Amino acid sequence: MQNKLMTGVLPALVTPMDHEGNIRTELAPALIDMYVNQQADGLYMLGWTGEGQYLSVEKRKQWAEAVLKAAQNKLPIFVHVGYNENLQDSIDLAAHAAEHGAYAVASVGISEQATLQDNVDYFKRISAAAPNVPFYIYWVANGKTLTGGQNIDPVLLLEAMKEVPTFRGIKFTDNNFYYLERFKKHRPDLNILTGADELAICSQLMGADGNIGALQAVTCYHHKVMMEKMSAGLYEEARALQYRANEVSEAYAKAEIGNLPGIKLLIEQIFHIPVGYCSPTGPFAGVYHSSDTAKDLIETFRANVLFRD
Repeated sequence: MQNKLMTGVLPALVTPMDHEGNIRTELAPALIDMYVNQQADGLYMLGWTGEGQYLSVEKRKQWAEAVLKAAQNKLPIFVHVGYNENLQDSIDLAAHAAEHGAYAVASVGISEQATLQDNVDYFKRISAAAPNVPFYIYWVANGKTLTGGQNIDPVLLLEAMKEVPTFRGIKFTDNNFYYLERFKKHRPDLNILTGADELAICSQLMGADGNIGALQAVTCYHHKVMMEKMSAGLYEEARALQYRANEVSEAYAKAEIGNLPGIKLLIEQIFHIPVGYCSPTGPFAGVYHSSDTAKDLIETFRANVLFRD
């Protein structure tokens, strides 16, 4: 099993669909090649950006298998396996991801009603299903989905996670970087990849190893340059790049656009991959933009973001 720290920029991968919600698996090779060209260090699939919560187990397996096949020997792939009311589905998805070559598997906690021990027991089942694949917690809501809605104690969480033999890191979607620093203090080998896209330079200062996020789905190369500036101590230049990326985040967050439909539009218009619609059972059902309906977003992207043709 891989034990090295994953570093760099790992975009959150969209799931391409037609208007009926069928997965366009034939687009997996084009997306992988696009991210290789944009110098991604890996990809994270079937989390929020990948709409895993709104896809059947069958469709999640279908897309994971296509991506893992296309990414072989090109990019490491993290597969999110959570969001399931039936926890056995998570176990099946973890085993499937491991079988098809995932670099790592990840999951959110069960719910805010589940205790820390409930979650540890669940994570142990995922670990047993994928014993040779690193496991990452998907940290959201200040960690309260891991502790029955209670404030988290980083030391207590790390102690509890010793029961999960494959636990290697955290996909840290939070802007409270105090927790990040505490995790690193008490376990320096823990791989922490942050999802606070608009604060990427801040997370790097506080010890993050890299970034996973929706914004990076369209600003991958831009974020790579930004992180290189940070590593070189060129903080003013890095800050300017962060501000420019945030212009895009603000543009697609507008109510009339929607962040995920906006991201899919940019992938189509800038990178020429027709990733299409969002899930018909998700919050953006039926929302699809053209270059006319989202002209300002496209112009904002072109005016601010560094990308490789």
